[in-house]
This record gives sequence, C-alpha cells and structure tokens, in this order.
Amino acid sequence: MSIRNLDRLFQPRSVAVIGASDKPLRIGTRVLANLLDGEFTRGGGTVWPVNPKYQRLQGLQCYARVSALPVSPDLAIICTPPATVPGLIHDLGAAGCKAAIVMTADPGHSGGRGLRQPMLEAARPYLLRILGAGSAGLQSPALGLDASFTQMPARKGKLGFVSQSAALATAVLDWAGQRGIGFSRFVAMGDGADVDFGDLLDYLAADGETEAILLCIEHVSSARKFMSAGRLAARGKPVIVLKVGRDAAPGADLVFDAAIRRAGMLRVYSTEDLFDAVETLARQRPQRGERLAVLTNGGGLGLIAADALSCTGAQLAAFSPETLKRLAQAGAPQTNPVDFLADAPVERYTGAVQTLLNESQADALLFLHAPTAMVGSELIARAVAPLMQAAGKNVLSCWLGGSSVAQARRVFADAGLPTYDTPEKAVNGFLQIAQYRRNQELLMEVPVGVPTTGAKQRAAARALVQSALHAGHSELSDADARALMAAYGIALATPQQAALAGATLAAARIQISHDPVFGPVVFFGQGGIAADVAADRAAGLPPLNMALARDLVDRTRVSRLLAQGQTPADAEALIRTLVQVADMVADLPELTELDLNPLLAIGGSVVALGARMHLAKARGRRAELAIRPYPQELEERLDWNGGQILLRPIKPEDGAQHQQFFSALAPDDVRLRFFSAMRELPPAQLARLTQIDYDRAMAFIATRPNAQGQPETLGVVRAVLDPDNQSAEFAIIVRSDLKGKGLGYILFQKLVDYFRARGTREIVGDALSENTGVQKLIRHFGGVVLPHPEAGMVRLQLPLR
Repeated sequence: MSIRNLDRLFQPRSVAVIGASDKPLRIGTRVLANLLDGEFTRGGGTVWPVNPKYQRLQGLQCYARVSALPVSPDLAIICTPPATVPGLIHDLGAAGCKAAIVMTADPGHSGGRGLRQPMLEAARPYLLRILGAGSAGLQSPALGLDASFTQMPARKGKLGFVSQSAALATAVLDWAGQRGIGFSRFVAMGDGADVDFGDLLDYLAADGETEAILLCIEHVSSARKFMSAGRLAARGKPVIVLKVGRDAAPGADLVFDAAIRRAGMLRVYSTEDLFDAVETLARQRPQRGERLAVLTNGGGLGLIAADALSCTGAQLAAFSPETLKRLAQAGAPQTNPVDFLADAPVERYTGAVQTLLNESQADALLFLHAPTAMVGSELIARAVAPLMQAAGKNVLSCWLGGSSVAQARRVFADAGLPTYDTPEKAVNGFLQIAQYRRNQELLMEVPVGVPTTGAKQRAAARALVQSALHAGHSELSDADARALMAAYGIALATPQQAALAGATLAAARIQISHDPVFGPVVFFGQGGIAADVAADRAAGLPPLNMALARDLVDRTRVSRLLAQGQTPADAEALIRTLVQVADMVADLPELTELDLNPLLAIGGSVVALGARMHLAKARGRRAELAIRPYPQELEERLDWNGGQILLRPIKPEDGAQHQQFFSALAPDDVRLRFFSAMRELPPAQLARLTQIDYDRAMAFIATRPNAQGQPETLGVVRAVLDPDNQSAEFAIIVRSDLKGKGLGYILFQKLVDYFRARGTREIVGDALSENTGVQKLIRHFGGVVLPHPEAGMVRLQLPLR
C-alpha cells in the first residue's frame, strides 16, 4: 500500500489533458472546460492541452505529444482510446510525471484486451501513480481543482468522498450540491488498478482538510490492505461506508458487514443515510449506552419514534423517580415519550428538556416537534437550544414541516445540534451513533486472553493436514479429525455421546468458509436440524479474541435461546471455542471448510456432535487472512541479567500488565517518552498501544514471570510504518528500575532486525534534547542525531538499507 505521489493527484501545480478536444460530446472537452472554469488557473495552476489535431484549444496552446510539453506535468489526464494508454503512461513516466488519471474505460471488462497489466507495467519503473482506468476524475475544491468530467464543481467542505462508480459519484455530487454539502476531496476512483481504497484511506486519514471519510464501494480488491488502512483511518475520524450492489453469493453481505464492523467504520444502506451519518457523527458527543428519552408535542410522533426504535437493541429509557417527580412539577406527562399538548408554553419545554438532560438513565434525548398555531416553533427552538448545546449527552431533533419550521431548524443548526426531516431519520441517527460506538469499542477493546495452543500441538496439527494432502485426501479420517480438533481444545463427541445428547438443548453451529475477497470467515448461528432454514447467523474475520467472539455470538437471535439453558461458564466455553476455531483457521490455510454442527455447551465445556471439514493446498501460510494474526514466529527467548526473558510482539491481552508497567515508570522517564507528565494511561491510549495492526506497526516487549508467576513487562520498543515501507517511526522505554542493564539495546536490535527484513529504508524518531540515553542508543547502531525544527527536540535517524 502506498500514498507515494498522491499529493500530485490532489495538489498538482500543472495538469496536462491528453486527448483534449473542442467537440461537445468528448470527455476531453468537458475535462478541459472544468479545469479552466475553476479557481485552479486563477490561483497559479497551469493547464496544457495535448492533441496533435489542434494548435489551440480554449485559448491555450495545444501540444502534439507529451514530449513536446515545456516541462513534465504534475498530473496528466488521459482521455484517449485504450490502445494508446500504456504507451502514454510510459512517455509520461519517462518525462518525470508522477500521477495520471485514466478516464478511458478498460475494454477488458467487456471481453477485449485489458488495460490493467500493460498500464501498470508501463508505470512501475517510474513510480507513476494511476487513478483508473474508467475514472471520472477528482476534485480538490479548496484548490479550485476540478480534474473531472462531472457536470458541476464540488462545494468546499470537510468531507472526503470516494466512489468506484462514476455514475453514482456524479449523482451524489448533484444531490450534495442541492443540500449545500461540501467536500475536501471528491474522487470517482474507477477500477482501482493502482490507486485503490486502501491508498485513498491512508491519504485521507492524514489529510488535514478532511474531517470525515465517505466510501461508496462496489467491491474490494485487496482485503488486508483495505482492512489495515480502514482500521487506522477509523481511529482518527469517522469512516462511513455505503456498499453498492449486494453480492448474491451466500453470506457475502454478512462478510462485508463483518469487515466494516471489525475496522471500526460505520456501514449505511442508502445515499441519504450516508450524509445523515455525517451530520450525526460529526456532531456527536460521547455516549455510554443506548437508552433514549423522547420529548414531543404530538403523540403520533412519539409512537413513530418508538416503532422505529423497536427490534434494534436500543430502547426507550425508563425514568427514575426523581425525573418523574420533576416532570410532574414541570406540568409534563410522566411517560416516555414525554408528550406535550399543542398549547404547551415555552417554559414547560425548557423545564422538561432540562429534566431529561439530567436523567442518568437516558443516554440521549430525541426532540420531535410539529408546528402549531399556539406557540411558535422558533420561540421554542431559541429557548431550548442553549440547554441542549451545553448538555453532556447527544441531542437529536426533528422539526417536522416546511417553511413554518425553517427558522427553528436554522436555530438548531447554528447551535451544532443534528436535525432531521422525519422522526424515522432522527431515530436512525441515534442508532448510527449507537452502532458506531459499538464498532469503535470493538476496535479499542482490550480483551481477556484465552489459553493458546502450544507450538507442539500446532506443529502436530499441521503435520496431520500435510500428511492427508500428500496422500491425495481432501478430508481427514475420524481419528485424525479428532486429533486435529483436540490440538485446539475442541472436543468431538463419540457416536455414543451424540446418540445420548439431549435433543431439547439449544444448539449452535460454527461454519467456516472462504470468501473470495476477505479470505477465511467464521460463521456462528443456530445449530441442529434448523440450521439451514433459520437464516440466523453472523460472520467474523479471524483471528478473534474473547471480546470479538462475544460480539459475534450476541449478533445472532440464537444467543438469547442459548442463554436460557446456559450457565455463565457455558457461555464462556462457547465463546472460547470460537476463538480456538479462529486460531485453527489462522494456522491452517489448507482448511478451506469446517462445519461443527450441532455444538452443545454443557457443564462449562463444549462438545461438537458433528464435524465436516475440507482440505485443499494453500498458496501460502496465512497469506489469505484479511487481518494479519499475531506473528508467533517472532517470539524469541534470550538470557539476560542472570535469567531468561521472552521477546515477543505485544498482544491486546497485555493491557493489564502494560498498565502495571506504566505505573512502575519514574515520572521523568514518562516525560521523556511521552513528552508530557502523564500519571496513567487512558483506556483509549492503552488500547492503541496494545492493539496494533501487525501489518502497519510492530511493538516488541520483554517479559518474564514475576515472583507470583505472573508475566510482567520489562520494556517495550515500538514503531509505526508509513504506507510506503520507507520510514518507521520508533519509541522505546525500559522499566525505570532496570535501566543501564542493556535491555534497551536488546529490544532495539529486535526492532532493527524486523524492519530490515521487511526492506524498510530507515527508522526515525523524535526525542527531547535532554534525552541523551536514546541519542546514545541510535548512535550505537550507526544512526545520527539531527537538528529538529522544534526547539528543545532532536531528530533521530537510522538508515537500514
């Protein structure tokens, strides 16, 4: 994945239009006109038409070929026939151009000779980036750049928008223009042969002009790249996804939903929801739960809201006795929804609003109002808006009507309060906040660990699989299947046990299958004879931990049925089995299908009454997983300080011991490492430090058992890699009582070896000038200490190649 040279796409100083024309129905004509109509040229940007048929176009000199241009353009836009594109890419690369938009459609989609490979091969020697083929172009409104053939310029704003479909992009642009919605970047990506969703997510995540990212996705081409970039972007700003075109393959939509959920993004199901979600998430406040208080001046509006809330997992809040007392004092009904009559005075609204905002059993407030002849909507809005604006919880509103409530809507909009056209949309906004919160919590979750399968058991399991494949078998014998399952802590019932199992017990089913995009997928749902007809299952991407597995179970209806006959120990056993199955999938890519059905949780353990599995040769171990699992192969035991330590990558399960490690640091060591006097790690930062994406970052800890036999962290070194694998930015800290014993050098050597093996160009870092220890460390490894633009800081740099 790479954002290399994407600045030439979005912020060029010069643009060449190859295939520019003056014929009304040509794309080159529209592109040239759009470039010249905007602020780009008035702001100093240069546009060069290229076409041997013309000497001048739109008052500009027209050049016959790329080689005739005065200098190499930052960006080239290609609107010529397919056969010419690879040659033009070569000529542009040779001239020094670093970015191109290929608007020409790829004839390979209709059975002709494809553009993709010849185009990429022509670009590769020159590191030239390609948007397309089949792209409708892009816009950077703040720059006045309209490098597209869309019918109108995008307004300036803070939303980054990316769509594969040109038709959808132009429709969204028109829709957004009518509603005054603006964009920081607007991209009609096309085929994504080179620049794809992963690249654009990386770019927009770091783009200071973009506050939220909107994606309209038809398909994802590189799952791991997409997931890594999406998880990183979603930690910093809202990422909202609209899937265009449901895949007809069984379970495909569940898999896509699982991927979006796992990445901490929010999925919506219509274009309107896409922008409503921006309205909601951009103005959201922290929300603890999913209990909603409703205040309305119409019983029918309250019923509509209650209906929209039903069967969603969220609920109407139950008011406390104190709130009921205060509502009575304010002359308001003591019910939820709180329903005022049409003639309720303004003072009654303010009293009820203040009461509901103070209700600890309500996590958000929904305000619904229809115009009446008794009390003006604007008067009510001006009275309650300051209270809502100062509240610590989310407030959503619907002013139902047209011109008579327009000013009330304006008052709320000016106060930064989300407002919607209908009660259903307002409730949907609340549900979007709730779902986004759940997804973000899963992204930040520090889970409880489970016993992992030992190296010997894993090796034995792989040997069983390889032996079966070598013998030409696609299935294991009953004995080998039992041995394989047992290696991962999963028990298969004997025929006698299966016959004696209680038929009335609720049963679950785990079905592993292989998605063509996201690779292995774990499905969970109802088991037994009803499994194939119940249509009740959820999907998760391996690897899983206890928190992710619990969420997977909770997303099914069968979870409630199972709970009726389960003890807490049974539930934990079932969740642990999901984690163990996911570990098996991560370890054994040859295991393409596995169906455990039915599964019974009895007496704190799980037994599978039936198992079916299928094997096939794998192209490469772990290569097809959408999320890189814990890299166990990087674990290393070393002798140090009279004992033995384990160097290994950090795990999400290390949260508790990492907090203890932080607590053992001297205040001055904390200041040198974090550049501030932190006393404890906030939960969100602890999650970021322990829940890393092993594709994009690496953190090695040194650990050993303490006096009580529990693992303790002695030191940690970490680095985050840029998307181009050029530079890894590092930080290191050793427990204060262990400094001066060489542990920092051991940890840093581990980091250097890892990134050198990855082909990374350099390790860099920032440090306070007074931190002489880390400066000595970098010099010991052959690095240099450089001046820093910020006073009191130095820049550390270690070349690896």
